[in-house]
Amino acid sequence: MEASDILVVLVGSVLIVGGIFHMLRRFIFLKSRCTAQVGGDVLEMERNERQRSVDSRSTGTYYMKYQYFVDGVEFVKKRMISKRQYKAIGKHDYYTVFYDPSKPKRHYVLELKYNMLLTLGLIAIGAVLLYYSFNSVF
Repeated sequence: MEASDILVVLVGSVLIVGGIFHMLRRFIFLKSRCTAQVGGDVLEMERNERQRSVDSRSTGTYYMKYQYFVDGVEFVKKRMISKRQYKAIGKHDYYTVFYDPSKPKRHYVLELKYNMLLTLGLIAIGAVLLYYSFNSVF
């Protein structure tokens, strides 16, 4: 194996392991640890537009800033959301926040959907890199 092949294997492995770890953290670790719940309020919605060049279309990034209280302590978070969620959030201003009683900063919002497409895409890219690097060796 050449140095470039080793680099491709490393990058592919990191993408796969990182993606799997991210999904496990989201679905197993957070769901098992975050057992208490409180209500959270939306503080503000934000839309940032960015245009790469004069001729290209602008792209938008959407954020939601929300707060929740645990034992009198305020937690304020800002989370990136999808365009669909950005449009739907105007209808709701109260959310269910599940948090870890031993570490209230660790939480997830039930109504915010987790966009798994990016994570699955990175895992797929890692798998393709590994597949082609091992097939080129043999």
